[in-house]
Amino acid sequence: MKNDIEILINSKDELYRYLEDIEEGDYFEAYFGRYHVEGVVILRDETFFKLDTNRELMGIIDFEVKEVLPHLIEVAYTKSDGIRRVLKLVE
Repeated sequence: MKNDIEILINSKDELYRYLEDIEEGDYFEAYFGRYHVEGVVILRDETFFKLDTNRELMGIIDFEVKEVLPHLIEVAYTKSDGIRRVLKLVE
């Protein structure tokens, strides 16, 4: 996408620093293994996120980045500026 910024992440500490930029109201996505979660951030506490999926069957979900860290592929978030920041984890 034209409004994407791709950022390569080399460590969990670097990832956690970028996660500090995510605020309530931002759109959050996390891809891990064959799964993903996405939604509007309604609460963030360090690496814990509560997301509104805007889907009737899913509703509000809780997501803890630390719990899926070994399987995490990428995290993306979109702020009010419309730019999607994609944090790609590399080994």
